[in-house]
Amino acid sequence: MNNRQKQGYIAAIAAVVLLAVLPLKIGSHSVLSLMHLDVSILSEMLLFAIAAMSVNLLLGYTGLMSFGNAAYFGLGAYGAGLSIHYLNMNFIEGAIIGTIVALLGGLIVGPFLLRRRGIYFALLTLAFGQVFYFIAYRANEFTGGEDGMSFPRPYFGFPGWHTDLHEGSFYYLMLLVFAVVLVGFWLIVRSPFGRTLQAIRQNELRVRYLGLDSNKFIFVALLVSAAMAGLAGALYGLLIMFAAPLMLDWQQSGDFVMIMILGGAGSIWGPVVGSLIYVIGKDIISTLTQTWQIYIGALFVICVLAFPGGLLGTLLNSIARRDVGAPISEETVPHKAWESGAPASSAAVAAEQKES
Repeated sequence: MNNRQKQGYIAAIAAVVLLAVLPLKIGSHSVLSLMHLDVSILSEMLLFAIAAMSVNLLLGYTGLMSFGNAAYFGLGAYGAGLSIHYLNMNFIEGAIIGTIVALLGGLIVGPFLLRRRGIYFALLTLAFGQVFYFIAYRANEFTGGEDGMSFPRPYFGFPGWHTDLHEGSFYYLMLLVFAVVLVGFWLIVRSPFGRTLQAIRQNELRVRYLGLDSNKFIFVALLVSAAMAGLAGALYGLLIMFAAPLMLDWQQSGDFVMIMILGGAGSIWGPVVGSLIYVIGKDIISTLTQTWQIYIGALFVICVLAFPGGLLGTLLNSIARRDVGAPISEETVPHKAWESGAPASSAAVAAEQKES
């Protein structure tokens, strides 16, 4: 393990510890109250970070622009809400059902997307997302239609042991889920599967020439992305105890893409940084003015122009340039090995040797 990896692990642990202590009171004042925030905003930030990570897997690592991940996010929220409202499911069961519903949505949509690339892939994801939106919008008796549906937050646990989740305990549960998803995401992108996705982003034709079916890898990536977005949507529905068609709308997908770009596409922590900026910035600015979208949009434009790799991506490249004299990031290393003509497996080995 080199110094860069050690610093990365230390920074990751420090970030999780910081997220754990944010809700705690310091003296007679709370850090959150000084920022005019509450714990539910932090829970929303973590869940939006997971949803943005689902977009990051497709765009940042596979090179596929997706404007339809809100469809899986909304399916997760409706799956959890409907199961609780009609079947009296508990918290864990509702979250699992919401994730499965989103995964089924990915299974339905995935085959139509496999042979499309570029703008056609993006438009198809947008179109299918709007299909799910109008289904939820028109099914008044089942989903509540335009007004959405509210449902109670059920107990967490099992029939023999359970507890009610209040805002503080809900946040720490979301922090645990976020940590598990983050580690899982890290393992995926560092695995041979993740290296192959990065190779597809760089040169899909070479992947095919090596005898690998890129469509199979993309299909699995779509399913993983749908499950992540569905889990975030199910938990977000349980957070606000509400599900509405707007959760499936293309504007919600745009928010997830914006979050990812703000932090930095193709990096593990980029969506987390982007979610922190977007959710907290939106909450603070919206309390000051009703035209908060203008300021969020201006912030996004400034970040794109001044930090083309995202805030975190630009920072990491600056550190790498200072250390070795050239920009190096976790995705450009396999890119260099790939450009040299090495097969996918060799690119993964070269990347691992470079990191170690």
